[in-house]
Amino acid sequence: MTLPHLLVVDAQSLAGRAAHVAAGDVTNGVRLWCQMARGAAMDIGATHVVAAWDHEGPTFRHALFPTYKHRRTGSMRARITPIREGVEATGVASVSVALFEGDDSVASLMARFRAEARVTVLSNDSDLLQFVADGVDVATYVGVGKGPNGMRIKPWSAAEVLAKFGVLPANLPAFKALCGEEGDDIPGVKSVGKGTAVKLLRRWQSIEKALEASEFVSYRDDTAKLAGQHEHVRLMLQLTTIRQDVPLPDLELAHCAIGAIAWPGGSQARAAVPFAEPYSAAHGPVSRHAAGPGLEDVPFPDE
Repeated sequence: MTLPHLLVVDAQSLAGRAAHVAAGDVTNGVRLWCQMARGAAMDIGATHVVAAWDHEGPTFRHALFPTYKHRRTGSMRARITPIREGVEATGVASVSVALFEGDDSVASLMARFRAEARVTVLSNDSDLLQFVADGVDVATYVGVGKGPNGMRIKPWSAAEVLAKFGVLPANLPAFKALCGEEGDDIPGVKSVGKGTAVKLLRRWQSIEKALEASEFVSYRDDTAKLAGQHEHVRLMLQLTTIRQDVPLPDLELAHCAIGAIAWPGGSQARAAVPFAEPYSAAHGPVSRHAAGPGLEDVPFPDE
């Protein structure tokens, strides 16, 4: 028996791209978001789709580190909110959970459903590459014909993550904890850049072993830069590690059936017999709006 194939969409990252290209045109923003999700679903043969969104308000990361993402303004959120409403109106199952980011919900949905379905994560955020492993597919939307074999998406392998960042996927949170993540206002560790972070993690294999060694090595050793900063490093690691234990709302795989989605402009990915009622885990059943004309694929700026 063939397992269902669930596409878990990092909805916030796709909406950010859609909002940027649509430049205030909400209708086009919704179509563009759906175009990316639909295209990815078609490429992988997905039978189910679910979108994970950021929740309004501060998260547990802000409680740990108040300046987390402090330079981000509300202007982008204001542009994304109507796109989200339009996406949900098409019947795409949506999830957002108070105190957590969309990435945490993506990972938790992956953890919940991977026993009953093959799971592919779609995101243009490198944070989710930490989950690249056997049994988990993580892909980036790159545009029509730009992926392997003419696909719209680029699936990532552990070797490709290693080539790009210098560390294996499981060590990406540690890498970013050490060298920081400017876009998220995560400062990392003083005097530790990307090269030093890679060097330390390759040498010690884990951040905990590096911290333990930092109290015993020569001051000339790069590892010594971590001495006396153990609590700070562990705090940074809490910010960069995506949670898989989000208290998700009740959501069954059937609620995510791709046949329940009224894609704008129609879709070859639609099932022959749609489910009767589209579903939003945030708002319950939602109504559908009429499908508009299709939108051609357009290039996107790099993340």
